[in-house]
Amino acid sequence: MNNVVFGNHSALRVRRAERDRIRRFYRDVLGCEVGREFDDKDDIRVGDDFWISFLYERGNAREVDEGVTYASEDALSDDDFLKAIFLELKADDVDEMRRKIVDFGVRVLEVPDPHLYFQAPGGQVFRLVGTTEDLSRYEG
Repeated sequence: MNNVVFGNHSALRVRRAERDRIRRFYRDVLGCEVGREFDDKDDIRVGDDFWISFLYERGNAREVDEGVTYASEDALSDDDFLKAIFLELKADDVDEMRRKIVDFGVRVLEVPDPHLYFQAPGGQVFRLVGTTEDLSRYEG
């Protein structure tokens, strides 16, 4: 039987108007590295080896992603992102990271769970947890 695992790359189609806010949030609040920057795409490294590409408009993404066509007009609305997927974001100091995230001005979601659920610039939803937290109650 074949097994699968999640890869270390993801991509989101987002509105170009969100570009500066996306960069500031991931770089300044979360401490991520903005890797490659193009007219229509940014690659941002989260942690040691996870990359999110933000696709801003129709374009050819230069030669790096040859043959790929991006269309931000195909991006989900912020409300639709709320229904799309929740991602888990881990932090060593959850209280400090929570403060930084909320102070940035993200949309905080009311979820019957003690964790912070929030919508980041660009629309994706995260749940903030501790790096050493026992999350086994969410499994199986």
